[in-house]
Amino acid sequence: MFDSTPTQDPEPRRRDLAVRRRPPEDERIALRCNRKELQLLDSFVASGEFRSRSELMRAALHGFLRERTKDAGSVPGVSSDETVPVRLRHDEIGELATYGELVANGTVLPDLLAQLVRRGALELKVSELVARSRQSVRESAEEQSRLRALERSGADLARRGIVGR
Repeated sequence: MFDSTPTQDPEPRRRDLAVRRRPPEDERIALRCNRKELQLLDSFVASGEFRSRSELMRAALHGFLRERTKDAGSVPGVSSDETVPVRLRHDEIGELATYGELVANGTVLPDLLAQLVRRGALELKVSELVARSRQSVRESAEEQSRLRALERSGADLARRGIVGR
C-alpha cells in the first residue's frame, strides 16, 4: 500500500543537493566557537577594527589563505601579494572607518587603506615628486652659488671703485 522504503540509490539525493546549492560566491560557512573565542571576536568588533564578526572572520580567512598560498600560487579572488602592517592611532582608525562607510560606499578599512595608497601613488606619482624635489634642491644650490659669485663680483667692483655705493 504505502511504500515508505528508502531508496538505496544515493544519486537522486546528490542531484537534489546540487540543484539547491548556491553559486560559489554566495556560499556560507558556519563556524562553531566557544564562549572565550566569541568574547575575543566581540572585543575586536567593539574596538572598531571590524564592523562585525563576519567581517573579522572573512579577514582572518583571507589572511590565512594568503599565508598558506604564498608559495603554492594564488587562490581565485584572493590576492597573494605581500601585505604590510600599518600602524594607526585609534582616532585615525575611527576617521578612516567612517570615511569608508560614508564616502567609499561601505568599504572596509584594509581595502580603503589600499585604495588610498594606490590612488596617492597614481595621482601624486611619488617617484616624480621625489625627482622634482631633488631637481629643485639642485637648482636652489646652483642659484645660491651664482648669487654668492655675483656678491663677490659686486664687492670686487666696489673695491676697485668702478661701482659706487
